[in-house]
Amino acid sequence: MLTVPAFVWRGGAVTRSVLVGVSAGVVIGLLAWLDSGLWFPALLAGAIVAVVYGIWLGTRMVTFWPGASALTGEQRVRVAGVTRWGGRIGDPALAQPVVDYADGLRKSAETGRPFRWVLPLILVVAIGIAGWDAVFGSTRDLIASCVYLVLLGFELFWWPGRRDQLLTNADRARERAVALIERTGGTAQ
Repeated sequence: MLTVPAFVWRGGAVTRSVLVGVSAGVVIGLLAWLDSGLWFPALLAGAIVAVVYGIWLGTRMVTFWPGASALTGEQRVRVAGVTRWGGRIGDPALAQPVVDYADGLRKSAETGRPFRWVLPLILVVAIGIAGWDAVFGSTRDLIASCVYLVLLGFELFWWPGRRDQLLTNADRARERAVALIERTGGTAQ
């Protein structure tokens, strides 16, 4: 849920699942095509990832922010955007959804933390494969290995800081939404 930009929330649950699934499938399909040079296995990998990832992330999105279905697409985008940037919602009717979305982001981040140990292991394996490809592989294999290393580098070194910034922003937006709720006489969880 942390990786899903605000604009994706415009659609309903099925539209969101299709959008994130197809996006992930296209990226994986392109990487598979770059690695293998064959279009059919790349298409197959992309299609499988699109279906599995779309269903999985779509389910997580609904699980971590169940109240999203009560809002319009524009309201969901506004709530997600304000929360991700740590802003003020201004509309008392959307203050509780900000609190709920911020809580969902926090829960989503907590469920992923136990698996972070796998990434350094994958990086070591990827470095070994890149070395193998540099010596024994084709130029295409080496380029694919370098792309994988860059992506893993982003995941290991850039993403944790960005994730922490998103969570800090969400906490700030949550505090502001709770203050708005208290000021207007509503209740927050």
